[in-house]
Amino acid sequence: MVAKGDAQLDTEEKIVRSVAGWARHYDAGAVLWRGASLYIKEHYEQRPFKGFISDYYKKVDEIEARFQPLDVVRRETRKHGLRMLIYMTVFDHGAPTNALYGGTQPFPWQDRATIAHPEWQEVDLRGNRHHGVLDFSWPEARALMVDRIRDYVNRFACDGVYVCTRTHSLPALHADQFGFGPHVAAAFKQRTGIDLLRDPRFDFTSPRYAPDDPAVEQWRQLRGEYLVSFYRELRAALPGKEIITGIPRGRALGPPYGNLQLDWEGLARARLVDGLVLGVRSGAGLHPPLYVPHRTIGYRSSEDDQIAIPTYQACVEDVYGPLCEASGVRLYLQSGFSSRQMRWARRESKLAGFMIGCPASVPAPALAHDPALDFSGGEMTVEAFVKPGRNGYKDWQRLLSKYNHENDHLERGWEWIILPGGKFRFRLNLHDGSGTGAGADVTVDSGAPLAAERWTHVATVYDRPRREIRLYLDGRLEARRAIPDQPLRSNPDQDLVIGRYAGSAMSFASGLLDELRISTVARTFEGAPRAPYTGQEPGTLALYHFDALTDGSTCANSVPASRLRSALKGLDAAALEEGQMGFGHALRLGE
Repeated sequence: MVAKGDAQLDTEEKIVRSVAGWARHYDAGAVLWRGASLYIKEHYEQRPFKGFISDYYKKVDEIEARFQPLDVVRRETRKHGLRMLIYMTVFDHGAPTNALYGGTQPFPWQDRATIAHPEWQEVDLRGNRHHGVLDFSWPEARALMVDRIRDYVNRFACDGVYVCTRTHSLPALHADQFGFGPHVAAAFKQRTGIDLLRDPRFDFTSPRYAPDDPAVEQWRQLRGEYLVSFYRELRAALPGKEIITGIPRGRALGPPYGNLQLDWEGLARARLVDGLVLGVRSGAGLHPPLYVPHRTIGYRSSEDDQIAIPTYQACVEDVYGPLCEASGVRLYLQSGFSSRQMRWARRESKLAGFMIGCPASVPAPALAHDPALDFSGGEMTVEAFVKPGRNGYKDWQRLLSKYNHENDHLERGWEWIILPGGKFRFRLNLHDGSGTGAGADVTVDSGAPLAAERWTHVATVYDRPRREIRLYLDGRLEARRAIPDQPLRSNPDQDLVIGRYAGSAMSFASGLLDELRISTVARTFEGAPRAPYTGQEPGTLALYHFDALTDGSTCANSVPASRLRSALKGLDAAALEEGQMGFGHALRLGE
């Protein structure tokens, strides 16, 4: 419903095609279908909200008046031999209207259970509630979620549940702000003799706050024990059913909850879950006005700010993988989709696979990574004729994307984007390869929108020797930007995707693309090409005319003896149509 084409999943036919496509093209083993729309309708108080959320629930009502998507998914996953797990969040119970969603409007929903029992939510030393975040030291709070999950699993004959720890709740002011409910305080005093509610070591506002004190760490561990209790009770309530849970990496549950210890080892050793998905986080971008760097507010670990977060490779090989393998718990990573990622999963026994966002029913055309695409010489020119579709300027459209935000930001490379409104953007990531982190994204934009339904020759240049990137439109220098003396990031696990974002692709570009040329030199232009390139021009690495396919799905590289060994695959002959005069056919972008 928030995507395009089949990925909207708003008709029975789209769901049928999508499930079949996921099984065929992505080697899928299970479909995790969100129960949030039905769950909120049945258990939450909903309020008017200007914009996207109100439109979303209007669409939900229209769809469910025609059919129940969960029933269709259950039928189709069985047909294709896939498991179906209902996707449920457990810390996402909304807030009163005096809490602003995204800092702009009153919160659009709140669980009727937390309205009736606000005490079931986390609380700080001054009685402030962490709205939407259940305090699992309350047996009633654990029972609430266990009973609801069991109801949905049984009602829709699911194979199990995917328990997500993400939330839309507002962030804590400090990582040790919450966690002082009566059950926690009583249990901690019984265990240690310490009164949490009076001891200043636990009060982040006190000059005597002691975040490194062993007693403070014991309190964090106790909070984590109640989370383990929830999974233990859920396991008992779902005999014979699969339980997979998505968690952030690191020792703490992290933003926006706090330093509650995440005892994933306890979950694995006791087989309270059948699978762990790593890399799940709520995201600092949900409430931008409230974000502050997590290091400054006491977080012991944070996916958003990469505090004490092992890399995906370290997670699989050293941190999580060995214990999960020994305990019979499958390990997954939240990631985008690429051919190299799938090869990694096939050769690594400790990695079961990846959780990828709702992919299109048919993969986008893609050029698999090759060392030649690292552009180690510090120069790259990418050019093509582009004819944007008339109705495509409402969303971000990726024309070319070798860029993905997942996998510790290691897949950030470069991409061509048409922004909402129609302006063109060339984005690339500079990183010297040392350490982890996002590196530096640099962009250059057109001054005006690309004309819809009109051919424009676009050329982008990465020119490290001159310390600049350039954008040409129809052979005219449109914009340039100075850059630091750093290499383009090498992202060998990310393919170059045509017509869609290379990460979780729920939408696609519209229009036509032709005469795609990739060069290992930093070119300059004095006009748009008047005839197709030959492929023999010096510095040309790849050239795709899109006039014909060699085996029904592969577009040949027209450069003789190119150093590029990979092929552009995944095309459909039906997507080749008449292009501009003198240039033969062009590639129709879209699903």
